[in-house]
Amino acid sequence: MSGLDLRPVTPSTGAEVHGLDLSRPLPGETIASIRAALAHHLVLFFPGQDLTPSEHAAFGRQFGELTEAHPILPALDAANPEVLPIDSRIDKAAFWHTDVTFMSTPPMGSILYAVEMPAVGGDTLWVNLQTAYDGLAAPLRDLCDGLTAVHHDPYFAADIEAAGGCTWDGKRITRLRPVLHPVVRIHPETGRKGLFVNENFTQSILGFPRLQSDGLLQTLYRHCTQVPAFAVRHRWQPGDVAFWDNRATMHYATDDYGDALRIVHRVTLRGDRPVGAPGTGMDALAAMATG
Repeated sequence: MSGLDLRPVTPSTGAEVHGLDLSRPLPGETIASIRAALAHHLVLFFPGQDLTPSEHAAFGRQFGELTEAHPILPALDAANPEVLPIDSRIDKAAFWHTDVTFMSTPPMGSILYAVEMPAVGGDTLWVNLQTAYDGLAAPLRDLCDGLTAVHHDPYFAADIEAAGGCTWDGKRITRLRPVLHPVVRIHPETGRKGLFVNENFTQSILGFPRLQSDGLLQTLYRHCTQVPAFAVRHRWQPGDVAFWDNRATMHYATDDYGDALRIVHRVTLRGDRPVGAPGTGMDALAAMATG
């Protein structure tokens, strides 16, 4: 991370990066330092940027291939098919979630750019799912290491069916089916373990009766969303950029600003299939789930 003006926000999660103009291509060593800082801090904030949608997307491409804007929600426009507008008049996203875990390959990371923000309110919180995993009692950590969860969004599934399909990771999908992910995900760059469940898209624990599945998941959700134990909270200013590791975080956009306008743009980086601890049997289970 040498060469970055990096200022941690909390001891475990989040850091501000100062002195960079994200509208211009970055040197290779700076890109490598940002990637290393992201893997360590999980959420990076770049204040005071001025980005067009195409510059926003170009910044993201320096860290990997971009996905489509969203499997079902419309992109900004035809000229910017990878940019997702999130407009408070339509969607406030005021719930804890990890982006697009209802797909077999959720994004590696998301990059949010603040276009218009309310004068007060509209903060975003992120929780560190690796620190949350570390905070579990040892027997519960051991249990979770061997579990698999079902992820699905029935509302998006209905929208996709009504639309006749969607595109994700460059592939045409005619129907959104439930997918399986490990409850504990191993980070592919650091090897750290983190919980990989979220209340919005995780439906159940595979092989558990409904009552036991719901009970365990609610325990994990309540544990993860202890604020401020595992969280960082960002007070947005127009022009701020947040870049987070979608493999190890959940986030929540606070809905406390009434009718004020809040508009952000998001691009997401293509990810891979989550990998769990040995013994979860994810390869066989994934094959069963996808047919």
